[in-house]
Amino acid sequence: MAGKILIIDDVATSRIVLKVQLSATFYDVVLADSASRGVDLAQEAGPDLVVISETVADMPIDALCRTLRESPETAWSTIVVMTHASDRRKRAQYLAAGADDIFSRSQPDVLFLSRLRCLMRARGAEEEIRLRDSTSRELGLSEVGGTFEGPGNIYIVTRQSASALDWHNALVRLSRHQFRPMPMSEALRWTSTNQPADVFVIDMDGSERKSVMRLIADIRSRPDVRHAEVLLITADHHNPMVPDALDIGASAVMPYGFDPREVLMRVNTLLRRKKAVERLRRSLEDGLRASLTDPLTGLYNRRYVIPYLERMLSDMARSKRKFALVLGDLDHFKQVNDRFGHNAGDAVLIAVADLLRENLRAKDLVARFGGEEFLIIMPDTGWTESQLVAERLRKRMQDMPFAIPDREERLQVTMSMGGCIARMDPGQTPEQAALAMIDRADRALYIAKDAGRNQVSMVPETAE
Repeated sequence: MAGKILIIDDVATSRIVLKVQLSATFYDVVLADSASRGVDLAQEAGPDLVVISETVADMPIDALCRTLRESPETAWSTIVVMTHASDRRKRAQYLAAGADDIFSRSQPDVLFLSRLRCLMRARGAEEEIRLRDSTSRELGLSEVGGTFEGPGNIYIVTRQSASALDWHNALVRLSRHQFRPMPMSEALRWTSTNQPADVFVIDMDGSERKSVMRLIADIRSRPDVRHAEVLLITADHHNPMVPDALDIGASAVMPYGFDPREVLMRVNTLLRRKKAVERLRRSLEDGLRASLTDPLTGLYNRRYVIPYLERMLSDMARSKRKFALVLGDLDHFKQVNDRFGHNAGDAVLIAVADLLRENLRAKDLVARFGGEEFLIIMPDTGWTESQLVAERLRKRMQDMPFAIPDREERLQVTMSMGGCIARMDPGQTPEQAALAMIDRADRALYIAKDAGRNQVSMVPETAE
């Protein structure tokens, strides 16, 4: 499941059309025919994204945005307002009230879906980091950071230097952010020799497609700016470059052309998001590295995994998102230590950890669960997908020759794997469900061992 979306729209046909469009792309869609009903459903469902129609009449749209933003259940939800007309004043009003973006109903479907994917991608990254941070705080290893933020470093990138300077002059009068105007050809060179950008504001109109796409791709590939936000500006919401630009890494688009006050509001929204994620990321780096990671492999350890799994189960109870857990155990690993020594065993464990990391998604969690046992948690993954992933990992392990320190020969090491899909039985607490889930995966692992090792065994769905 890609995510949960709440639609608040008092026009039945609009609700239905939007639900069909989003359901076809595998979103879980919940409908509300009024603002008050929407607020109630938001408290129950905790949606990833809330789409609000400007036609909703029982509550002012800005008040609804503030209500959702102030509620603990939706404080981190992404909020989008759908409008029929291009009205700068209203866009500014909704953004100031907490909306993350404003969509026009007249925009092409391909642009609508690409903007939605972009927002959901950002939401997913934030949610993953928040989940890991909350796990750390429960263990007493992370503290909530301060809220003070200094001015941002904003790069204004246009095709011509004169245009960038005009935009700079309009923005610098309204904000204390540091704005740096530059032509497209100079953007990355400036980044490599000056303070890295927090936000790139890119003028798409008049720019060559190749230049825009290359700049965004380069931003996402460079360590010093890969977490920077990218705001696209175009006066044409039919601009064919926009969907592709969003899909390769741009953060948001202003489809009504340059307006300094709206640019500033959007930049502030993107900066708040970036700074919040950076605070959480620093908190994780400081607190987890020493206490919650295995010093040999650098993977998370058992102390981290258990409360993380409990929080995943709590989230599943609310969002109904499936996830999978797989336990892997190296076959005959004692023989490696006995024959070649513990240095060889350590080298194999490090190589196995690297192999698992490199062959899983960024949002998957890999941990050393103890000795030669590894644990994998795969969010948004069902039975079939998890079995395919486990089988792929097993084969990669089987086909990889492992180096031994100070020896020319290579070892062949295999792994048996057992897994299951998350489940919470009636009356179970997340803690009880986590231990039961590990026990099911462990029993499946023993079935794989009994079948001759170097096997994958998944608990059948009917048994879940």
